Amino acid sequence: MKLDAYEKKLLSILNEFVGYLIKIGADKQDAQDIAHDVIIKILEIETVLPAKMIRPWIFRVGLNLYFNLFNRKKKYQEILRLHIMPTHSEFWELPIENEYEELYQALNKLDLNSANLLLMKYEQNLRIEEMAFILDRPKESLKNELYRARKKLAVLMAQNE
Repeated sequence: MKLDAYEKKLLSILNEFVGYLIKIGADKQDAQDIAHDVIIKILEIETVLPAKMIRPWIFRVGLNLYFNLFNRKKKYQEILRLHIMPTHSEFWELPIENEYEELYQALNKLDLNSANLLLMKYEQNLRIEEMAFILDRPKESLKNELYRARKKLAVLMAQNE
């Protein structure tokens, strides 16, 4: 693959990844910062990633960076909620889009891992094999976890009706 084609493919995947992060709850600036960190990590590795491995590698590394950021922010928000702003807890909830309000409410009630699996499978249309590579997990356990996440989501959606 020529360098120009490689760079275009890389930028295309990074733009897709930024969009994915925004869809799962990251704000635009954080998503762009994570994409920037992924680019830096790509430059730091000594080998050139093969074309078929670019997307899974970006998603794996980027999601790990996002989860680290999410957990750090979650700890800060919990400290703020408990000690500084105890009466404004609704301020910290994820924004809800009107068209899919029930779905977003149900997804927000799910744990982060379950919601992420559902979004990867149905929003990003990733195959189980790709998800297993990105998350560095066995396919069988992901299938089971995805099944449980769908069941939890169905229960939450039924409760909202």
